[in-house]
Parts: sequence; C-alpha cells; structure tokens
Amino acid sequence: MRRIGGFTDPKLADQFNDYLQTQQIASKVDHDGESHDIWIRDEKDVDHARTALQEFTQSPNSAKFDVSAEAARLRKEQEAEKKRKLSMQRKSQQSLRGSSGSFGGRATMSGPIPVVIGMIIVCGLASYATSFGNPRPNRNLPDRLTLEAIESGDFLSFEQKLFSAFCFADPIQYQKTDDPWVSIKKGELWRFITPAFLHGSPMHLVFNMMALFTLGSVIERLHGSWFLALLLIVCQIVGTLVQVLLPDWLESPMAIGASGAVFGVFGYIWIRPKFQPSYPVGIPPFNVYLMLGFMFACMTPLIQGIANGAHVGGLVIGMVIAAVLPKSFG
Repeated sequence: MRRIGGFTDPKLADQFNDYLQTQQIASKVDHDGESHDIWIRDEKDVDHARTALQEFTQSPNSAKFDVSAEAARLRKEQEAEKKRKLSMQRKSQQSLRGSSGSFGGRATMSGPIPVVIGMIIVCGLASYATSFGNPRPNRNLPDRLTLEAIESGDFLSFEQKLFSAFCFADPIQYQKTDDPWVSIKKGELWRFITPAFLHGSPMHLVFNMMALFTLGSVIERLHGSWFLALLLIVCQIVGTLVQVLLPDWLESPMAIGASGAVFGVFGYIWIRPKFQPSYPVGIPPFNVYLMLGFMFACMTPLIQGIANGAHVGGLVIGMVIAAVLPKSFG
C-alpha cells in the first residue's frame, strides 16, 4: 500500500475516502491520533488518487465530493458480496468428513460421487466387453453367410454387436454408405453419447478415468450429481458433433473415448474462477499448461488416432458453460 497524504480533520479524511470508494479505488484511512492518513492499496491507482486529493483539498465542499450516500451503498454491496463468498465457502465444505485435501491450492471436499463412479464402471465394463476397440468375431460362423445375415448383423459376436451399438455409426452400415450419420438418421440418438463408454486401449481408459475422477469428483461434490451428469452429456455431445463434422481426411467420425467430456470438465474448472473469483476450486497454471500441451501435441503427426475434434469441442463448450452461468451459481 502507498500513503498519499493525510488530514487533521477525521471527517474530511472519511469524506475523501468515501469519494475514492465511488471511484473504485481501494483505499483506507489510518486514524492515528491527530493524523488521519490516506493509504492506497494498488500502485496503479496512486496517481489518480493524488490528483483527486489535490482537488479535494482545494474544494472539499464541492458537490462532486458529496458522495456519502453512494459510498454507503457501495459498502453495503461489498458486505453482501463478502457474506455471499463466505456462504459459498461454507457450502463447499459441508460434505467434509473429518478430512480435507487440496486441488490447485484451494479447498476441496469429500463426499459421495455416484456419477463419477458410475461412469468409471460403465466405461470399464464396456471397454473390456468390446476388447478395447477390437471386438472378437463369432467363432461359430457357418461356412457361407447369406446376404440377409450380413445385412442384419446376425453373424456378429456379442462383442461386435455391443461395439456396433455404442459407436456413433454402425460400422457395417458406415462402410457401405460412407455416411457417418447413417445410424442417427434412423433415430438412434443415443450414439451421440455412447462412444464415450468405449476406449481403444487399457491406457486410453486409465488416462481418461483418472482425469474424470480427479476433475469430475470436484464438480460433483460442489454442484451435485445432476449438474455433473448434464455437464458430461453436453460436453460429450458437442465433442462428438465436432469430431463428426470435421472432414474424413482430417478426423475419423468413428472415434471413441470419454476425452471430449473430460476436456469439458477441465475447461469448466479452468475458466469458472475467472468469471467467479469466489469459486472455491481452481487448477494451477502448470496443470493447465500440461492439459493444453497434451491436447496440442495430439494434433501433431507424432501422435495418431486421437479424437482431436472431440477434445476441442468438449473443451470449448465446457469453457462456455463456465462463462455463461450466473456468478451466484453454486
């Protein structure tokens, strides 16, 4: 803080301090005996405050400086904002069970996370049941397959049928039509979401589930299970749409994995504190650089077979949701 001057009359000191408050200059009066000094919090405001002090000293009775009512209103609003922040901090700690951790240097809490756990279980089972993107064929195929059997998919194994049902497009129909929307046009709208349950390798599954557990559990404990579920669904749908809408030569519409939803949750937690400073969780800059660096690295020729469209789509919509929600949310 920087001292810019003082008064012998405490009333004048308080009056000038009120004026500074209405100018959005953070200041305080130090009443110390017969000296009543004015201190400015931010260095960038010092010159402006000194100019105002000179003007005030010359004409303290000017109507310009008659702002006691406005200053009182601002102080009331600031006090209400402090109470709101305190209420939110208390809410974020309601589910503590005698222990606490840290997430980016801010308070986090413990409590049930059914959506996160359910997502991890479903993704694990679906990925394992489809042999991680390489479903095993039916071992009991007849010597000859009729055209009807091929078109109906009756010859497929359970793994192949499950994989086909969860992909954005039925692989056989997509191969025949080269139309990624072939299944959606039949009304199979669940395919906007179900690719999230499939993963191409155990490492792919573990990476996404670790990120989901770390990020998603924070959101679920802070905002509740319904909010996290909706956030995951919206981010996954948008990520899938971006992936499918990109040209085939650039991105495959048949990408699988929950990374679109995961990047959406990351984007939400990253951006939310920038629009709501009282938000009780945040991500350290190093972790942000790590996630963004990984996303951009996946776009290079060094790493192949990554759903970059889903990454970008999920990240952007997560950031947008964080930005548009009212500050009082949570």
